[in-house]
Amino acid sequence: MISDKEGSLLCDFSAHLAQGRQLAVMPIARTHLDWCVLEYPSEVTFYPEGTVDLEELNIHENSKNSSHQAECVSALSGINIDILNSHNLVVFPFDIDWVQFRNNSFRENLDLIRRLSEYVDKTCFDFVRYRLCGLFTDGDPTHCLPGRPGQINSNHMMAGAMLYDPNEKQGFVIGGDAFTHIVTRGMGLPLESIDHDQFPKDGEVGNIVRHSLSLYGAMIEAQTPSSMFIQALALLEFLAFPDDYQTFKEVKKVIARYVARSANDYSRIIERFFELTGKKDENTGRIIGYRTRLVHMGDRLEDIVPDASKRLELIVELDGYIRSVIDHMNAHSALMLDEYIERRNQLDDWKNNYRQPR
Repeated sequence: MISDKEGSLLCDFSAHLAQGRQLAVMPIARTHLDWCVLEYPSEVTFYPEGTVDLEELNIHENSKNSSHQAECVSALSGINIDILNSHNLVVFPFDIDWVQFRNNSFRENLDLIRRLSEYVDKTCFDFVRYRLCGLFTDGDPTHCLPGRPGQINSNHMMAGAMLYDPNEKQGFVIGGDAFTHIVTRGMGLPLESIDHDQFPKDGEVGNIVRHSLSLYGAMIEAQTPSSMFIQALALLEFLAFPDDYQTFKEVKKVIARYVARSANDYSRIIERFFELTGKKDENTGRIIGYRTRLVHMGDRLEDIVPDASKRLELIVELDGYIRSVIDHMNAHSALMLDEYIERRNQLDDWKNNYRQPR
């Protein structure tokens, strides 16, 4: 939601600082933010470029000639106040062992950058991507994907963060090659206000939703249609049975329950999943199921579905199944899993007297 924070972090987060908590400040590439501050759950706050008063944080300037290797690496990364000022920033309270942090090796600093980035993702940004970056927006699944928290626009190899401690009254910048890649296609994500009550709740189902959103993010960043297809089916398996492994024969029964509106509809979806996984030609015995051909026979999705528009329809179809489940689970995310399973079993009245064809 839109926040009334104004960019003085000492004021905006004064309650947390008074408790001795540290602040984390991270640049984030490939995002667009109008002149308003957006706040998501856990006070993860996004500030437009140039609106944060970094001078008041007494930020230590890293030196390439320092005797501390971690400081040299951070200095060489190029992450500094100027870089932070030229990016949209995500700011949030975070608890770390400050003494240990000040003695970190450069590799430990890279691990910390990744941990801070993952915290933003899990807390809110995975859901923001899911809500605001629809699959195949403008014809391309990566068109509006943002960078990871910490990544910068000016040097895609580097990422960084600034940590401020209220007791020491000083901030320290860390930087380096924390991530393996960044999305380069498209213009990035315009951030928007999302009401806090739309985010996953803290129930057991909410934790499952948060993990599924992370898997969803990895799926839409897949490098090939084949990889995206395989990850989509794996995500459906997890959503159907979050606490156990089941064959897709069982998975499709659960997923179809979310989507079907009649017995005929249910039969159609069941048959469709059979076609997408392990179906064999009844006359020749030849395997025609998509996943079996991809995983066990070395085919590519482009070989199975040569028409690019048909491949697009297929991925969007799978996305529809995934979103039907995630949205329903998110609406019940305050529940324990066993409570939710009972609710899920009530999705269709006709299913109780229905005999499955295969």
